[in-house]
Amino acid sequence: MYDKMKESMQPMVDMAEINKKTTEKLIALQSSYVSDFVNASLTQMKTLSEIREPKQALEMQVKYLKDVEAKLTGVAEKEMAALVEAKEELTGLVEKSVADMSELKDLKEMPFMAELQKFMKPMDITAKK
Repeated sequence: MYDKMKESMQPMVDMAEINKKTTEKLIALQSSYVSDFVNASLTQMKTLSEIREPKQALEMQVKYLKDVEAKLTGVAEKEMAALVEAKEELTGLVEKSVADMSELKDLKEMPFMAELQKFMKPMDITAKK
């Protein structure tokens, strides 16, 4: 019975693992970006404090902001890729689970479904009274 329960819960375990992996990837991307941003900001402040010409300071600031924008765009693209990958994995997992359920010949093979149907029948508004 334990093996059957473990087998029936495997899709949920797989979903949790996909979510965990995606979360770890997103946290790593964000942590790296924040670290880079803080370091670049400190470097920029130091550089600006040494510049005496306003035009040069403005040019340095524009360059800095373009670099920040490029890094942020790169991180956002990597995050979207991670989320799309997770979505595809989760969709595949759900589709496989639904396909496996449809292969069952009888709901009696899934006792919890029989129990669920007992509760659903009184709620069925299309059922004849």
